[in-house]
Formats: sequence, C-alpha cells, structure tokens
Amino acid sequence: MKKSILFKKSVLIISLTLILGLLAGCAIIIPNISQTGTVYLNITNSNWRYHIYLDSYSNFLGTTNYYGEKTFYNVSTGLHTFYAEDVDGFYSGQKSGYISSGSNYVNIQVY
Repeated sequence: MKKSILFKKSVLIISLTLILGLLAGCAIIIPNISQTGTVYLNITNSNWRYHIYLDSYSNFLGTTNYYGEKTFYNVSTGLHTFYAEDVDGFYSGQKSGYISSGSNYVNIQVY
C-alpha cells in the first residue's frame, strides 16, 4: 500500500514538473511602444492618391489623400522599404530608410 501511494505521488510530482516546464516556454510578446515610430509619408512630385505598402506589395498600409500625404502610426523600428503605386496603376516609386522611434519623414518620388 505504501508503495502505491509513493508511486502516485512520484508520478504527480513528475507530471506537474513537466507541465510547468513546458508551459514556462510560452511567452506573450507585447510590443514596446518605444520600438515603434510615426511615419509622415509624402509623394513629392505628384498630387494624386497612392496605395502605400511596407516592405512588400503584400503588406498594404493605406492610401494617401489627393495631395499624396499620409501618416502611419506604430511602424516598427528598423530598415523598411515603402512602396507607392497610384490607384490607377500607372505610376510607382519606392523609398528605403531606417525608421526610428519618434517622428520619421519619408518622401517618395514616383515615375
């Protein structure tokens, strides 16, 4: 009888240790606000609406106003490429640069 109780306690302790050990590897990542920046984007040589993409044409950020201006908040810091393509698909341009925390100004020329 004592062996049965000892065995059950051992199994329970080992099980709890394994479960807690496996769950300790799971972490919730909350982005740090200081690691994002605000981007003020401007199309310098055209007054028209442009679709803006970040780092690839599959990552759509938004559309500029008719003056080619748009503000994007909470853009992650680091090296990024902004792509601009007019809503009709005739003109496009891109600009690469480092985005830091705080305010960043990106001017894109389209051709």
